[in-house]
Amino acid sequence: MEFKDIVNSRRSVKKYDASHEISDETLKSILGQVVLTPSSFNLQHWHFVVVRDAARKQSLRECAMNQAQVEEASACIVVVGRLDGYKRAGDIFAEAPSDVRDQMVPMIEGFYKDNSKLQRDEAIRSCSLAAMSLMYAACDHGYATGPMIGFDPAAVSREVGLSENEFPVMLVVIGKQVGEMRPRAMRFDVSKVVTFDKIDGPALT
Repeated sequence: MEFKDIVNSRRSVKKYDASHEISDETLKSILGQVVLTPSSFNLQHWHFVVVRDAARKQSLRECAMNQAQVEEASACIVVVGRLDGYKRAGDIFAEAPSDVRDQMVPMIEGFYKDNSKLQRDEAIRSCSLAAMSLMYAACDHGYATGPMIGFDPAAVSREVGLSENEFPVMLVVIGKQVGEMRPRAMRFDVSKVVTFDKIDGPALT
């Protein structure tokens, strides 16, 4: 599928075929594309917990305001942000030339170490980019998805066993859609949301 077709056809879906199972092979193909998503310093501040077990999906549904799609989709993927992603710089730059490694690793640690807000902001940025990659990759594989922020973060964290350095950025349900595709919701025209040079600059028309 061409990228323009993926963008034009993707919707956020809420109703899924509860009988459809998504295979390890399909998940590996989709998530193998997702991990190519860019991130600051290539720190890859993400982890993906794929909840596929029926009982666990039911429990996760209770953490997500009882929204049915969490249980009915083939899987619910918890997109996890890592606050301590910067601590993996040594591993990430392990095979870089020594002069690059010796420059980058201390710089990255100094940039993030004592800035908890930046740690969280960076994790959210990286995970948001990855979640969008996930939705586009799933669409290319013939699957529907739906991003979700309606959940109790503490409850989700307990359910999937997150540490104090990890937090759920969003949930993304994935599966086979049932029912009619909803018309695309209203979108502002490019001329309303794109300007040159300044926020109040000339619009792109």
